[in-house]
Parts: sequence; structure tokens; C-alpha cells
Amino acid sequence: MTEHAQEKVWRLVDLLRWSVEYLQEKGIEDSRTAVEWMLTHVLKMSRVDLYLNFDRPMSREELNRYKPLLLQCAAHQPVQQVVGQADFYGFQLTVSPDVLIPRPETERLVEYIISVARKRTDPFSILDIGSGTGAIAIALAKHLPLARIHALEVSPQAVDILKKNCRFHNLMNRIGIIQEDIFYWEAPEPYDIIVSNPPYIAGHEMEQLPKNVGYYEPPLALTDLQDGLAFYRHFARRFQEWLVPGGMAVLEFGGPSQREAVQEIFHAYRDLEIHRDYQKDDRFISFFRP
Repeated sequence: MTEHAQEKVWRLVDLLRWSVEYLQEKGIEDSRTAVEWMLTHVLKMSRVDLYLNFDRPMSREELNRYKPLLLQCAAHQPVQQVVGQADFYGFQLTVSPDVLIPRPETERLVEYIISVARKRTDPFSILDIGSGTGAIAIALAKHLPLARIHALEVSPQAVDILKKNCRFHNLMNRIGIIQEDIFYWEAPEPYDIIVSNPPYIAGHEMEQLPKNVGYYEPPLALTDLQDGLAFYRHFARRFQEWLVPGGMAVLEFGGPSQREAVQEIFHAYRDLEIHRDYQKDDRFISFFRP
């Protein structure tokens, strides 16, 4: 938005249309959604209210708050980082460049765990490995009142975000937060369910990632700096101890290209099943300890 452009009186509808075209020219996907997110953040109104107030003039103060957000988004920074929030499974989470932005694909994983675990009638335990924002742990805590959950995360900065989100959702008494490196951690007890969305991008693939991922999201949450399978191999060795007999594990992986490798890694477990996400791509595996 140029200085000359900013001098005119902008109606909300004009600013929205101009911003969408501007982001499209910069190669930003889902430009309209991104603009709606930023405007709802600046104006403190819902997306529905944006369209109910189309003719509303924007104040200079509002334009001054909006302009830097638009420029960040045009530079391919994820809009969730730009506004500091992400939606996941029907609730909001604080996000920052220190945590992986939760994806809709992971909602399918959460949905599956809830469908299986809500059949239980006694209290049970869940371990969420690499919790990040706490998206998975918080969603499970909200829908599984009998669950006792541990959220494990290695990054101190991510742990700060995790704690903030747990406090916001009043779940500090339901979710125990553990700051540890999973490769050196010893589980104090076996769990009924273990879930993880670990780093699964191979080191040599990092340069091929889209700008909004490779430049702005933490490498620690994206790659194992090896072939993308290091975490799964470690899990295959340790889950024999970390799961109770008959306990279930549910792990996200990097899509169809990793399907066969992941199945082979966990061949010693029973009832292996590959599940697809909402885009019909292979996305996570479930299995049980013998």
C-alpha cells in the first residue's frame, strides 16, 4: 500500500479487494483467506462481520496497523505467524516462529484418536511427543475428560508457547508439560496411547520447501537432518517399553512417499493401519503393542 494510496479514504470492501489482488501478484496462495485473517485481527471483528460492514471506512490508525501485516504476508510469512494465532479443531492457539503451525491434516489424526479413546470407561494416559503449540494435546484434553496427558517438547521457546496455550484453555491441571529431548528421555511409566507428529522432512529436502514453510517455520520441528525417518526408528525401539501391552500409537508421517518405509519400521507391532487425511493422502499410521 503506497503512501499515496493510503491518503485516500478506504472502505473495508475496497481494502479487501485491493489486498487480495496485491497478494495474488506476490504469489500468495489463499490470498482472500489471509486478508480476512489480518483484517479480523486489526479490526477485532469476526469474518462474518467483515462482510456485514463492507462500506465501513478504515481509520488512519487501522490502516497503519494493517499495512505492516500485509507486507509480512506478501513476503510469504504464514498469516498465522503474522497475526500470532491459528485455528485448530475448532479452537484458537497462539503461534510464533518458534513453533510449527498446526495443519488441518493433523485434525484427522486427532479425530481418529478421539473416536477410539472415547470408548474407554476408566482413566487412561496419553503421551504427545513433540507437542509444539500443544494442538494435539489440547484437542484431546478437551474431548477426552478421562485422559491424563503428558506433552513432551524439547524446545524451550516452544514450551513457552505450549504453556501459554494450556493456560488460555484452562488445561494446566490436565496436561503435564515435559521439556526433554526424546532421544535421551526415559518414560517414567508406560502409556495407554502415544501420539506424535514428529519432524519427517529429510535434510536434503529442506531447500525444496515453499518459502512460507522453509523460511519461517522452525527447522527443529520440520526435519531430523537425516532421511526423515529417524524419529520413527527410535519410536519402534522404545514403544515396546513406553506403551502398555495392547497400547495404541498414532503417528503422522510425510505422505504417500513414506508409507512403505513407515510400515516396515513398525512391522513388529500389530494391527498396522494407514489412514488418509481430508485430502485423501496417506497421512498417519496407527498400531498396537503386542
